[in-house]
Amino acid sequence: MSSDIDRYLPGSPLMTSPETAKALGFKTASALTKARQAGRLPVPMFTLPGRRGWFASTESVRAWLESTLQPRKEDSGMT
Repeated sequence: MSSDIDRYLPGSPLMTSPETAKALGFKTASALTKARQAGRLPVPMFTLPGRRGWFASTESVRAWLESTLQPRKEDSGMT
């Protein structure tokens, strides 16, 4: 499954706010910023010295996407 997810993630270890917004399903980077400020993001974001903006690790975004795509136990018995 991770190979399917990897097609939608950048090859670098860091994701910019616009890349993170797209991967997490936000319509805009501004919407992602509002969610980050409200503490409602499922992945941590951080700043880097000498770089503008906020970043997320590609690995943390991949892990969150994989966890959301796993069937939940309570869903497995439903048709």
